[in-house]
Amino acid sequence: MRAVHSDINKPINWIGIGGEQMQQQGLETSIPMSSLSVIGILDAVTSYNRLLKIAKEQIAQIMVARPKAIFTIDTKQFALKFAMLLRVEMDKAGWHVPIIQLVAPTVWAWGPWRARKFETAFDKILCLFPFEPSYFNPEKTDAVFVGHPYGYLSIQSEALDDNSKKRSNLIGLLSGSRTREIADNLPDILNAAELFSARFPECQFILPTTSNLEKDVRRHLKNHQLNAEIVVGVDAFDNCLLDITAAICVSGTATLQLGLHAIPAVTCYKTNPINFMLTKSLTKLKDPILPNILLQTEIYSCFLQSKQTPDNLSSALVQIYDDISSQQHKMIQHAQRLHHILVGCEDNFENALAKAINITELV
Repeated sequence: MRAVHSDINKPINWIGIGGEQMQQQGLETSIPMSSLSVIGILDAVTSYNRLLKIAKEQIAQIMVARPKAIFTIDTKQFALKFAMLLRVEMDKAGWHVPIIQLVAPTVWAWGPWRARKFETAFDKILCLFPFEPSYFNPEKTDAVFVGHPYGYLSIQSEALDDNSKKRSNLIGLLSGSRTREIADNLPDILNAAELFSARFPECQFILPTTSNLEKDVRRHLKNHQLNAEIVVGVDAFDNCLLDITAAICVSGTATLQLGLHAIPAVTCYKTNPINFMLTKSLTKLKDPILPNILLQTEIYSCFLQSKQTPDNLSSALVQIYDDISSQQHKMIQHAQRLHHILVGCEDNFENALAKAINITELV
């Protein structure tokens, strides 16, 4: 949205579904972003009818408003179904505008077959990783590498060289951005932090979260005797990355942010057992940790499902903290490699998007 605003010198009306930051950019939304949140295959199946209803409501709004372009962002299965249904309605009306998806499906995890429907549904796919465009047929869709927003935002060599100045006793506890992730993972993480604290009583803990999850996080924290602070919001999380010296973190984009900031960490994830078995049987990945996947080596140890125990998490964190200087030095090297992979030719993410989309032609 900022990329469009920077290229177009006239008022822009936005309609759709989005969170607080998108609303700050002018989005008119009547549906909370959390409505699109699903975790795993089982959740996607059980939520199908609800999500289909939302998609059809949005399509009806679009067919009345006739916007200049349609942007779908992440939420890949919802975005795919939405785009396919929208194309049918546009064909009926004899009216077409570009449908552009930001964040490609993880074909490198599931297999090239997952690219085929996306090729027919979207006019353009904006890819976060440089190896992704090659999975798509250029005769069917225009897949373009734009870089990863966190790659552009990460504080590079100047901050990485300053790593030793971080507060050496502050540990981050990152338990996820969804209610179910908090319920499944935060108790183990807090128990692990208590075990770790018994070994290193001088350490403090910080729990970054969102405004809609703060109540849940505080409820869990009440059951523990930890020297811990809860901070809320995107800015608070970004500031945490400048201060924490190590972390326990659930699988997700946060692991990439830790990696780009050269922060040693223990990673984990627990979810519904059926979801886990289905995902494990259908994907080719050893573990879901993004820095490990991108660098093709184990940057972060990962404890999944039954292996996610307080003892395992605490022991791994103790091992890191006992050798923190060496661990940080290794992470600086990994962070530099990640940055090289995730940043394109432009000087910021908005410019990369504006160039890839060619916004002036759209409007």
